Amino acid sequence: MNNANKITYISAFFFLTAVLASCGNRPETDEPDELTGWRQDIEWISDSLPLLHYDLFMYQPRDSLDARLERLEDSLDSLGDMETAMELTRVLASMKCSHTGITFWERCEIRAYPISVIWLDDGLFVTAIDTSHEELIGSRLLTYGERPAEEAAAAMAGMFPATNDVVPRTNAEKIMMLASCMTALGYGSMLEPVEFRFLKEDGDTVTLHLEAVDFTYTNMVDFHSCGSVSLPLWLSFDDCYWHKYIPERKMLYCAYNSCNMMHGYPVEEYVDDLRAVVETEDVRDVVIDLRRNGGGNSLVATPIILWLRELSESTDISISLVIGRWTYSSGILNAMEIAGIPDVTVYGEMTGGSPNHLGEVRTAVLPFSGLTVSYPTKYFETVEGPGTTMVPDVPVPLTPDMFFHGADNVLDSISSRGNRSRL
Repeated sequence: MNNANKITYISAFFFLTAVLASCGNRPETDEPDELTGWRQDIEWISDSLPLLHYDLFMYQPRDSLDARLERLEDSLDSLGDMETAMELTRVLASMKCSHTGITFWERCEIRAYPISVIWLDDGLFVTAIDTSHEELIGSRLLTYGERPAEEAAAAMAGMFPATNDVVPRTNAEKIMMLASCMTALGYGSMLEPVEFRFLKEDGDTVTLHLEAVDFTYTNMVDFHSCGSVSLPLWLSFDDCYWHKYIPERKMLYCAYNSCNMMHGYPVEEYVDDLRAVVETEDVRDVVIDLRRNGGGNSLVATPIILWLRELSESTDISISLVIGRWTYSSGILNAMEIAGIPDVTVYGEMTGGSPNHLGEVRTAVLPFSGLTVSYPTKYFETVEGPGTTMVPDVPVPLTPDMFFHGADNVLDSISSRGNRSRL
């Protein structure tokens, strides 16, 4: 197994080690007082950012920004330092421009609760936890402190700008265990253990009181290495591209996890291997899975796309594309190309990546707090209309069984639909 391409949702706690490496306090300089300083930062957001940004008011009007900044300025004397940073972040996120935000974690203490979760339709489910509580892998997180866990996740999701609802949710699950950030939002505590309540699969509930620990703490177990978990096919290998023939389904499953060339296994050779399977086995369905594809070089997929077009034109084999919340960047560009092939059916979830999106991101530093502000300088338009996400023809939401019990609802749906079409 090639672990280099393992995606970050597997264990968000370990993701924090990279996020928090840049954390630190504002450097000591001859600064104005806190209120005056934060007003300088607010003024910079109001006056300077629109001049640098491609179009800060593409999705929300100028009046919306002005009103939110005014309310924030009026409340400064009742907010702490971290709370102000979070509120300013929330204001920018409300503009819904992707890549327009503040790295608020630069001001936080580098401590987090030793839990990672994934946000599914049914709630938040544990993907990693301290090894002493391994039995809670796959359980549902019910509460965060004394409040519902989904409420806490939604509060953190409000810190992330996006043109669709997918991106804030996936970002929130990665970073919602940061203690100081969540405390500033009104969840958890930096001073004492926080109560977390879990619902196990057998119906029992478990309550833990956990302290935030230094981010270098890595005594965690994630669901990939948990003995009670059965991984589904789509999570079995982390290579950029791989395939498996499934005889009982008469299906050739082709995973395309990353738009990058594998060392010693060029994509042209991969396509030759796929052709060989079609020529030697009874293949009725070809499935190309881009659920885990976060991007890279979109041209890498060219041989795969050409082969899929050949199949569409010269055979009666059904072609299915699978997309999802982690399909981004070049991954979504390739997904759109494949979806444009005649008779291809798209399964899965809406994508986090947007066909039309703001990009070519630059950064600036706020004059008082020293926080980093990111902003896009170019707009990429690949489809007509808003183009804020890619929607599957056949929605198949992720479920806990698809992570922890080997279920593959997508392949079941493809097989079922294919059988109906051949009757």
